[in-house]
Amino acid sequence: MAIELGKVNVQDLVQNDYKSLGIGINRRSITNGIFPVNFTTISQAKDNLVNLIMTKKGERLMQPEFGCDIWNLIFQPIVDEDVQIQVENAIADAVNNWLPYITITNIFINLDDELKDTNSINISLGFALSSNTNITDSVTITLNQ
Repeated sequence: MAIELGKVNVQDLVQNDYKSLGIGINRRSITNGIFPVNFTTISQAKDNLVNLIMTKKGERLMQPEFGCDIWNLIFQPIVDEDVQIQVENAIADAVNNWLPYITITNIFINLDDELKDTNSINISLGFALSSNTNITDSVTITLNQ
């Protein structure tokens, strides 16, 4: 569960050499650094969302409840309507619990026959910052085993 430590005004930063909002996930640094960094709140929220969904519950040491339950759905028999509802619920539960500053605006799940045969799911998420719903972005995640 996310713990609010206090109200902080986070301002987006201009890219510079000494200050950033956080590190990027699953990308390469464009400045030859070890880690890519984020300078805007929405880009950090996007990386946090991808990290949360791509983490299986129980995978993270010392925080076994961190992650998303959609990994359990991949090897179950896929019935389009049921999977859609289960994936939406799993994502909503994880985001509400761990990333309360993000509001999911839409979820689109691609379950064509080729993906079903390979036990894969394509998820497109639209999201906004809860503090300013005018700041939006989207991400597409492919889950496969």
